Amino acid sequence: MNRSVRSVLVGLVGGVVMLLLLDLARILTQAHARDGGETSAWWPIACYAVVGVILSAIIAAGNRDRVISGVSGGVVLLFLLPTLPLQLAAWVPSLLLVPATAVQQAIAVVVVAACAYAALRGPRA
Repeated sequence: MNRSVRSVLVGLVGGVVMLLLLDLARILTQAHARDGGETSAWWPIACYAVVGVILSAIIAAGNRDRVISGVSGGVVLLFLLPTLPLQLAAWVPSLLLVPATAVQQAIAVVVVAACAYAALRGPRA
């Protein structure tokens, strides 16, 4: 497989997996609040921890190839834009998930910033 295609695919998979984990954390948080303690409060925290692990792997991969971290950050940014109070983001449809809480929004912003940093710095990050 071509190196560029592989880099884009790895970046897409990393970004989508992080988004799905953020959505799972939102669902588990709502289930915990609704069930009144039947669902463990540790599951959303575990989802956030796995997002951190995936993000660190993407940043490490971005040290070798900037495309991976750039694509991952772009995927997360695409789904973060509809949640931000910007007039520029009104044209972006809410496709898959919209982070419902400030925690998911803050984590998504950190993910985008870290991926952008890794993409800009490249091997020097």
